[in-house]
Amino acid sequence: MDYARRMFERQHVALPPLGFEVDWDDQPSRHKLYEDTVKVPLPEPFRAMPPAGVGEAVRTARGPARAMEPPGLGVLASMLGTYGVTGRRTEPNWNDDSRAKARSDRAVWARPTASGGGMYPAESYLVVGRSGPLPAGVYHYDTGHHSLDRLSARDRCDEIAAATGARAGLYAVATLRFWKNAFKYNSFAYHVVTQDLGALLASWRLVLAAHGTPVEPVLWFDEAAVGAVLEVDGHAEAPFAVVPLGPVTETPRTAPVPEARIGGSAPRRVWERSRRVRAFELVSRVHAAALVGDRPRPGPEVARAGALEDAPVETPAGSPAESSLSGTQLGADPGAAVVPLPDPLPGPADLDVGAGLLARRTSFGLFSARPPLDVRDLGWVLSSVAQVGRAGTDVAPAPRAHAWTGQWVLANSVAGLERRVHRYDAAEHRLVAGPALDVSGLQRLYALTNYSLQEAAAVIVVTGRLEALVAAYGARGYRMLSIEVGQAAQTAYLAATARGLGVGAVLGLDNIGIDALLGIEGTGERSMIFMLLGHERPRHHYDHSLYRSDGRGDAGATQEGAAR
Repeated sequence: MDYARRMFERQHVALPPLGFEVDWDDQPSRHKLYEDTVKVPLPEPFRAMPPAGVGEAVRTARGPARAMEPPGLGVLASMLGTYGVTGRRTEPNWNDDSRAKARSDRAVWARPTASGGGMYPAESYLVVGRSGPLPAGVYHYDTGHHSLDRLSARDRCDEIAAATGARAGLYAVATLRFWKNAFKYNSFAYHVVTQDLGALLASWRLVLAAHGTPVEPVLWFDEAAVGAVLEVDGHAEAPFAVVPLGPVTETPRTAPVPEARIGGSAPRRVWERSRRVRAFELVSRVHAAALVGDRPRPGPEVARAGALEDAPVETPAGSPAESSLSGTQLGADPGAAVVPLPDPLPGPADLDVGAGLLARRTSFGLFSARPPLDVRDLGWVLSSVAQVGRAGTDVAPAPRAHAWTGQWVLANSVAGLERRVHRYDAAEHRLVAGPALDVSGLQRLYALTNYSLQEAAAVIVVTGRLEALVAAYGARGYRMLSIEVGQAAQTAYLAATARGLGVGAVLGLDNIGIDALLGIEGTGERSMIFMLLGHERPRHHYDHSLYRSDGRGDAGATQEGAAR
């Protein structure tokens, strides 16, 4: 908890190393590039995506894993492609890279999944068995070329099964390369990258759910054993999530016996752009504290420790039954005003999941408080985030009767809502009104200059019971909560994008000040991330997309994409 406390206090107490300056000329590459591997081409991403909307996908994603066969190569291409390059960003906005990104050597590339600061520290791997959609082996996804690097030609699934307790013929593994983020954010990096990992998992979940396949990521596993399969050292790069794909059966977690390299071959060579790669003590310490090795996985009942709210009980008509939470549990006076929200129904013009991923972007400084945000659109985003918060994992399997994340709304310009703090009651899909909101005072809590918060229609605050989860799981609880927070952020992006709304995730608001505003100090609940939501002002559109979609499952390469 010491690391987390320092992250939440960072606007009041500076983080070490004091006097740190970013060396942009020595920044790492945004892509992990192997120098000595065979490339395996992938189909175009999102080309064969079903026309499933975000609402349908989030409902599917929260169900138990039930795949009868592993996904095909086209599905994997779309899943992996959620972290790949889909176009170039050239449009000017309020972010500090608007001038630099027009230069060829400082180009900023669009990706379907959000990442703190645009650093993209996650890496994706496939571990394929003998019955998979590719020849058996270990593969790395090359985000810069939308292709696979074949790292091994052996079936390593038994080792992953022993490390995770989940036996499958195909696994997707997400890792983090800390330096890709830490070169900019130094000690703050672990807080950011764990949420980035969650954003990637949300994209994977929704792509697979659009194909009718919910999954349950494994978050409690032997990192050293998985890292050995991927040939990562566990320090500079470490595995954070393993997703079994296809039919899955439980198997005892055991200490696997590492296989010898054929011919004693050396590890694969990876190109490093930076002349100097640094490690930061706080990041190294919290990462080491969160490792679990072969310790037994806590039972599903332990997950209740982090519950903020109970899941709604669906009636035959599909409407949620009465909430089991009192007004006090919702963080508001029991007599506070309650605002029922319209049913979160899909709209006729909503983008499907594939089109939404291609269109996703951050609204740096582009918000306009007029016209007000429709309360139906606000409710749609809140409901989508809440449903993904109940998607299963190994420590909290589906059907999941609790969520680790909650949501509050700082309403500024929402039709039908007073300018107040509201708590979202997901069980009854309603808002519980809190104190009046001073929007000008909110700007003083923001440390950056890339947004005018008075122009955002609403700020969604995602919260969690961090202390309770750390008490239940040790430092792994902090890591797992951060992953779920990242899932919430990416889901908000896609739900808002589907409606044509502007959206932006920020960590630059003062957590201590926001917690005081919400009235949750001392309750065990903490603010974790902030989602700005609203309409955007008219803008010039610069289309440098590599792929296009009509919004209904028909993605295709542009002329540039075909030439690439």
